[in-house]
Amino acid sequence: MKRIFVLLISTAAVLFGAAPQASELSDQLIRDARQSCAANQGGQLGYQPGTIRVIDLNRDGIEDEIVDESTYSCTSSATQYCDATGCGLKVIVNNQMLERHVRQWQIIDWDNDRMLLLSLHGSQCGTQSAQGCYEAITWVDGDFRSVRR
Repeated sequence: MKRIFVLLISTAAVLFGAAPQASELSDQLIRDARQSCAANQGGQLGYQPGTIRVIDLNRDGIEDEIVDESTYSCTSSATQYCDATGCGLKVIVNNQMLERHVRQWQIIDWDNDRMLLLSLHGSQCGTQSAQGCYEAITWVDGDFRSVRR
């Protein structure tokens, strides 16, 4: 029986790959979120497995991370990480962090470029209206570059 269990685990690891290891920075972001939730009337943080997305965003051969706070839940506050305008998103590339408050996000591969497309609430676009805008972010010469419209 023990041998069958080991065989199943080994097969799963080969078929699905090992789970990516989170960086110290993304682990710290989760710890900070846990502390922030606990400070709010003793709440407990919950999050889903897809909270940290690992992908090579700048195509340098090194895995980068996206920490998606839309997967967070705090037992003492329904709006601690998300509200009517969106949720927190933190992008970590080469130990640099970009923070945005987004409605939705998507990674776009275009020719040899990879970019992050964000859907933003109007308050993030310089207006008071709920009419949103979009931001496209890419990485050039070791830095984030973006355009909003």
